[in-house]
Amino acid sequence: MMRTLNTALLLLALVLETATAQRQHFWIVVTHKTGTASLQKSQMFGISERALNRRAKSLPPDRLIDELDVPISESILSQLKQTGVKIRTVSRWLNAVSVEATPEQIQVIYTLPFVARTEPVLRMVHPEPLTAPVEAPVYSKSTDVMGIDYGPSETQLTNMNVVELHALGVNGAGVLIGMLDDGFNNFRTHRALKNIRIIADSDFIHNINDVSIQPWEIASSPGQGNHGSGTLSAVGGFDSGHLIGAAFGASFILAKTEMDSSGSAADFNSEEDTYVAGIEWAERLGADITSSSLGYKQFLSPPTYTTSDMNGKTTKVARVALIASRKGVLVVTAMGNDGFVSGNGTSSQRALSTLISPADADSIISVGAASSDGELASFSGCGPTADGRIKPEVIAQGRGIYWADGTGTTGYTTASGTSCATPLVAGAAALILSAHPELTNMQVRDALMRTTTQRVDGTPETAVYPNNFYGYGFVNAYAAAVSVGPVFSNLPSVTVSDTQLTVSTFVVSNSGILPDSIFLYYRTDNMEYDRVHLLPTGTPNEYQSVIPLFPSDTSVVGYFVLSDSTGKKYKYPSRDSMQYLQRRNFTVPQTYTLLQNYPNPFNTSTTILFSTPETGMFEVTIFNLLGQHVKTLFHGSMQPGSRTLSWNGTDEGGRTLATGIYFALLKAPHGTRSIKLLYLK
Repeated sequence: MMRTLNTALLLLALVLETATAQRQHFWIVVTHKTGTASLQKSQMFGISERALNRRAKSLPPDRLIDELDVPISESILSQLKQTGVKIRTVSRWLNAVSVEATPEQIQVIYTLPFVARTEPVLRMVHPEPLTAPVEAPVYSKSTDVMGIDYGPSETQLTNMNVVELHALGVNGAGVLIGMLDDGFNNFRTHRALKNIRIIADSDFIHNINDVSIQPWEIASSPGQGNHGSGTLSAVGGFDSGHLIGAAFGASFILAKTEMDSSGSAADFNSEEDTYVAGIEWAERLGADITSSSLGYKQFLSPPTYTTSDMNGKTTKVARVALIASRKGVLVVTAMGNDGFVSGNGTSSQRALSTLISPADADSIISVGAASSDGELASFSGCGPTADGRIKPEVIAQGRGIYWADGTGTTGYTTASGTSCATPLVAGAAALILSAHPELTNMQVRDALMRTTTQRVDGTPETAVYPNNFYGYGFVNAYAAAVSVGPVFSNLPSVTVSDTQLTVSTFVVSNSGILPDSIFLYYRTDNMEYDRVHLLPTGTPNEYQSVIPLFPSDTSVVGYFVLSDSTGKKYKYPSRDSMQYLQRRNFTVPQTYTLLQNYPNPFNTSTTILFSTPETGMFEVTIFNLLGQHVKTLFHGSMQPGSRTLSWNGTDEGGRTLATGIYFALLKAPHGTRSIKLLYLK
């Protein structure tokens, strides 16, 4: 009896294995969409207010929402499901659905009236691990900058002049970066990652909300998620004395879109539909910048892409990268590691047109890799594109990058590749946007490309810039930021006493600053605006002023104005003067408090107030009854005092939540506090 049962189970397993093997992944391209585009439908379409604000910098008002934003109808998705296929991803921008199906099911689907055509989802073969020697990080005890010790990560930041911006108090605050990678192991527990502000995370391979390695991946993909932990740490990590990310003050969206390449090419591959889904999702959530370190060129089986297809218009990943750019996202992506061609066994001859997609897309930033001294790495992919455009746009250090080891919670390692240079450039771009939030993605791109450091070493590769090896040159973040206009600290330093408010900020200008031309315009509570001079403190580039306070004053808002040596006036922040000096309670609290929200219950918005007696890192998050994360309202450093937050009953994507009970949780350095909120739609 037992033998019969075992035989039956074996036969069933073989049948299931055969059925699974026959199922393939296809794109179902739809003929048309049934919905209409309008700004009033943005919330219905899941497009966040943040995304609309970013788009508004690049697009006219009547194009903020267009036909690409209209979802594929539920009726179409339902009819596809009825054929027995499994839906993998849905692309609004390509007007297509990727499915897992048998060839017989695809034949049935092809007869449906709304189907324009079907295409295989192409599967990428990851490149071989780099055989180039790993360059040890150059490290000397770093100078204390804003209380930061850069540790072994210092060189990869100083050669981009990132540290100079950190010293001015520019750290990426206010910028949202979407990371597309193979997962992000231990991102909530690793010492360099755990304090990063994560807005949202999603696994587009398995369609779950967990971007760490999964139990079923451990045996077949042991390195899954480690690469993403490294790239995330390079741009956003913070562990003083060990590793500092280029834009450690930024916020992040994490998309798991790639399979690990630590095994054989036959077993480890990625598919283009997950990248498409990830970048569309990040754009809708309001990402300012995306960083993707993996790319597509070689695929497991025909049909496949060739070098002639690297024209920015053919591959699906290049097409969606261009759409994201047109919607105001700065797309930063790796050139790939196929640039080396062996000559006589010792030379480092480089081959042209060895880039991967989406690096071939127009209006993005493709990134090549260099050693710490600026010499192009032998493996760095080269241009031009098939249609003759110069690639890469820029280069950064991509050999011997020091980053977090995702296999644990405390370790670090070194890595090499254009995938290592890419997050550093994304971080540099975030600093520029943080210093000048009014800039469009193309203005940030232009600033990075025209202020590079250009290596000239007597070789033909560096004879003329731009070129298809170094692009426009090695990124210089400080030069790019100041080329656009004066740079102020992201937030001023504010010290409160019973009778006055002392405000100080760093500021630099390429054109110099006229003496006595820096002013702080401010008002307390609802009074009229007044102004005070900011005077040098004696610390280079730091200016300070004092605002008198009365016992009845409870808040101060304001903005800075200066004139450069040409007489041109600048205002910071340029767009919204009312939010710069944040509302604060001038009585220092004695303990951590999280006051009950008001009103409660609420149906439009509610106010939440928390207080701290000491400086530290704080986070206020909203959870539902199931303990699921809904939205992060605040994550960052705070001085002694109080802070007022507002919540309008939406999640991170701007979607209105259901009526019900929610919880606000305050995480403080020495404990937590929570309150119950009742939301009524």
